[in-house]
Amino acid sequence: MGEANSLIVVAPDSIWEQVVDRTYSALERTVFTTRDEKIFNVTHVGTESPELPQLLLWRQVIVLAAPGDERMEYVARAAGRDELDPPEIFQASNVWSRGQVVTAVVVEPRRQVESWTAQLPALSSLLEERFREYVMVRMFVSGVDTATSDMLRERYGVTIEVPRVYQAVQREGDVVLLRNDNPEPSELIRSVLLQRFDPVDSLTAEDVYAWRESMDDVQYNVPQSFDRLEDRERRFDLAGQETVEVRGIWRDEGDYPAAGPFVSRGVRCPSGTFYMDAWLYSPNPRRSKWEYMMQLEEIIDSFRCVEDRGPS
Repeated sequence: MGEANSLIVVAPDSIWEQVVDRTYSALERTVFTTRDEKIFNVTHVGTESPELPQLLLWRQVIVLAAPGDERMEYVARAAGRDELDPPEIFQASNVWSRGQVVTAVVVEPRRQVESWTAQLPALSSLLEERFREYVMVRMFVSGVDTATSDMLRERYGVTIEVPRVYQAVQREGDVVLLRNDNPEPSELIRSVLLQRFDPVDSLTAEDVYAWRESMDDVQYNVPQSFDRLEDRERRFDLAGQETVEVRGIWRDEGDYPAAGPFVSRGVRCPSGTFYMDAWLYSPNPRRSKWEYMMQLEEIIDSFRCVEDRGPS
């Protein structure tokens, strides 16, 4: 039961009252897509609550307790643990329901509040790492489209990893469009566009913005305008190659009020300068945009310049 980013925290009411604000601050960190969006949604349930038996069946459960607590010992047995050494964090699968992950936060009996708050940064990092792994496994359940990567290697001297559910379309002007309309384009669109130009001596954020503005009228079904997020511009090395990244919010210029987040990059490769534009359309407010943007970022992060090409 429940979404992968829903967290049920099982803790005594007396302890929760003292840690509630710090817990929400640590576990409900936000990221910006088209607005500030919570990575996780936290729900507390007391150890004496009548709702506890049902909520223990949730996909993601966190148990806050000291050694000797009945539920904590049950989770420890599921994890194959004979002894507990607070303060510590461990996880167990399929504890109260199949497909479930239970995260146990073992606190010191006489320092339960202090033990819990001290472990919140590590708990947040662990949960985000596990969620990212879940998203990546889910994205590549169809397998990797090696044919597209081989085509890019042979034609342009680059590679990129995309799931097989993406359709690759080659267009004029050294443009390749990778698009996933599943389940329906009215519900969800994930798009990555790649274009090659001759090598350049330098690359700036303005270059990337100008490229996106020049190509969206030509390459997308409906022209897009966009707003910049200039505080999120960055320059970094992508697998050793100079890369400039910009982010923003796109909007269709047609009659249909569609919009969403995008991330665009320029990468300098030996074989040329490559621009990438990854954008998302996901109008359902209950659906996590961050999860799908994470998928798109994983795809463009896989971009590599390669020296060797296949047969021309």
